[in-house]
Amino acid sequence: MSRHPGIKLFSALLCLAAGAGFVYLITAALQLEIPSAANYTARAVAETGSINVPTAILMDYRGFDTLGEASVIFTSVAVVLVILGAPQFSQPDRIMTLLSRRAIAYLLPLFFLFPVYVILNGHLSPGGGFQGGVSLAVLVILLHVVFGNDFTAQRLPMRLLGITEYLSALAFASVGLVGIALGSTYLANAAAGLPLGRPGELLSAGIIPLLNVIVGCKVAAGLSSIFYALAGHTAEDTAEDTATESRQ
Repeated sequence: MSRHPGIKLFSALLCLAAGAGFVYLITAALQLEIPSAANYTARAVAETGSINVPTAILMDYRGFDTLGEASVIFTSVAVVLVILGAPQFSQPDRIMTLLSRRAIAYLLPLFFLFPVYVILNGHLSPGGGFQGGVSLAVLVILLHVVFGNDFTAQRLPMRLLGITEYLSALAFASVGLVGIALGSTYLANAAAGLPLGRPGELLSAGIIPLLNVIVGCKVAAGLSSIFYALAGHTAEDTAEDTATESRQ
């Protein structure tokens, strides 16, 4: 059934108003002068060893905020699993053709290298644990779509993803305490006396590369678990609908 023209017009005007509001806010924000921003830009490399300033801010200056952000995915996974329960794939797999599976199998190493590069070089270039973890989760979804439920579940069982999620959360919180144990602040680097190495090299920036790896594992496991739960729940509903239609 087609929508009323008045509703379409109202929706279009609402979208235009929202877009204009966002443009105004962004323009106004760009004109603001924030003294602390210049301080972060000038001191970030010397105090953290990371030439990627956003990563230095996330993994050092505002460590408690980052810990809260990392716990959001942990909480989301817990809520989704409590509501939906364990995934139940009751229908047979709908795998892709042999040609598609062979092509993806040859390309998988390349698909895997990109998120690994993003995670390991998060303190050197744009990227980091969050972005790389999302890319790894997309790779898990690709395996599920191309090779089916059984193939993916045998190689990446839900239990393994859950353990990875929990251990990564514990590791992030524990590594952050090193700065406090050394007499400084949470997730501190130079302020805690940690060696920063030479800025621009892979082994530099103190504990930031380790934190990127931990966050990458955590985000990948968390988002993959959410996908498993949603995909299994959808498959269960589809099976119930099919059974109901067959009885009718």
